[in-house]
Amino acid sequence: MSRDEATPGNGLLLFFRVDDFDMSLKRARTLVARLEEEPHANPNTRTKEFSLRDPDGYYVTISELSSLELRGHAAPA
Repeated sequence: MSRDEATPGNGLLLFFRVDDFDMSLKRARTLVARLEEEPHANPNTRTKEFSLRDPDGYYVTISELSSLELRGHAAPA
C-alpha cells in the first residue's frame, strides 16, 4: 500500500503518561465524541488508562503515572 492510500493514523499508537489522570480524562471527554476504551486498570502496570482517537485518526492511550513514579522512583518492571 502506498503512503497516499493509507488511512490517517494507521500503524501508529501514541502512549502518554500523565500525573493528573482525572483531569486528563475530563479534558479528553470534552474533546472527543467517544473514547475508544473507557477508563480501566491495566493488568500489567496496575495503573488506570483510557484510549481515544485524535482528530487525525491516531490511536492515543493516556495512562496515569504509578505512585512510585509520582514519588520520583523508577516504575516497576
